[in-house]
Amino acid sequence: MARDRGSRVIRLPPYHCIFNPIELLWSQMKNNIRRNNTAPKFSSATIDIIREEASKITAEMWANCVRHSTKEEDQYRARLITPLIINLEESSDDDSDYFDQ
Repeated sequence: MARDRGSRVIRLPPYHCIFNPIELLWSQMKNNIRRNNTAPKFSSATIDIIREEASKITAEMWANCVRHSTKEEDQYRARLITPLIINLEESSDDDSDYFDQ
């Protein structure tokens, strides 16, 4: 269904919310709601505050969160991937480096 609408679904690893930009926005929004909400839970005033906070999310905020998540992904990958260096100058005929003699 997503492909038919020109979208691509990307699976994120579980428990890695730092890779999901919407989690960063959601966290900011929840903090603002907690700070500004004096009404009882699930009251119409609370719903209004939620709508107000959601309307404050800008394209710039979204872009910043995407950039941050991308940076986190890159740093995570860098820690996982060990560089492999193959020296083409030396002969590979001698396996003594790899086996005890």
